[in-house]
Amino acid sequence: MKDIQVLIVDDDQEVMSMLADIVRELDLTPVTASHGREAMEKLKAQKVDLIITDLAMPKMGGLELIKESRLLNPKIPIAVISGHGEAKNVIEALNRGAYNFVSKPFTIKEIEAIIKKGLRLREFSLGTCKILEGIRNYTEINIPNNPHYFPPATLYIVRECQWRGIEDEDQLSNISVCADELLNNALIHGNDLDEDKKISIQLIFDPEKFTMSFEDEGTGFDHQKIVTALSAGHSAPPTKRGLFIVQSLMDELSFNESGNKVTAVKYSNEEGRRILH
Repeated sequence: MKDIQVLIVDDDQEVMSMLADIVRELDLTPVTASHGREAMEKLKAQKVDLIITDLAMPKMGGLELIKESRLLNPKIPIAVISGHGEAKNVIEALNRGAYNFVSKPFTIKEIEAIIKKGLRLREFSLGTCKILEGIRNYTEINIPNNPHYFPPATLYIVRECQWRGIEDEDQLSNISVCADELLNNALIHGNDLDEDKKISIQLIFDPEKFTMSFEDEGTGFDHQKIVTALSAGHSAPPTKRGLFIVQSLMDELSFNESGNKVTAVKYSNEEGRRILH
């Protein structure tokens, strides 16, 4: 298990040396840093599987290190070492994502237990990520052709995105805007405001992309004209404002053969993905 690297962050050289010895006894590789800034440099430069950090340190303390390291890699388990009178900071550390803590003075058994638990969490995280790579989630929603149902439907779509791991606020906002536009498009242009008709929404989540489709019960239309207009690259926006917005905010926009179903796709990696067909 020498390839498992444990980053030890403490400005007390004696404590750092003691923790490094414990890590070696567990047949793991210790990586040391005397403060948060040095720890961040090492996180950016090499693989780290587990972090054990003191809270009170110069230059960058443990709380800020937790915040910055989780922005860099949220999957690395972090345990904290607290001194006397740091209960408030320990609570804050746990709220920021630390999985456990140990108080000074600590025993070898306590540190060993903390490390072993952290490595179990690491394995769980890696295993979960591997499973998620093979999962494809599908959700279908059917709502009446009535604008009163649109806000809760849009909110549900956003909540589903959050539940499936889409966390970027700008991306969620764009999805919300596009869902609302496509619902109104189905209401007005597809179902002609007919309250006896329905709108079907399909959401598909997989590791590469998020797909949402909106199908009305109308007769459809010649969507090729819309595609041509949206692809023309005019200096002024096309007359189909809603579809223009969706085409601008999503990576793919497509229609079924009859034109009564429109599908919008957002890729996890957006480079080179903008497609209209």
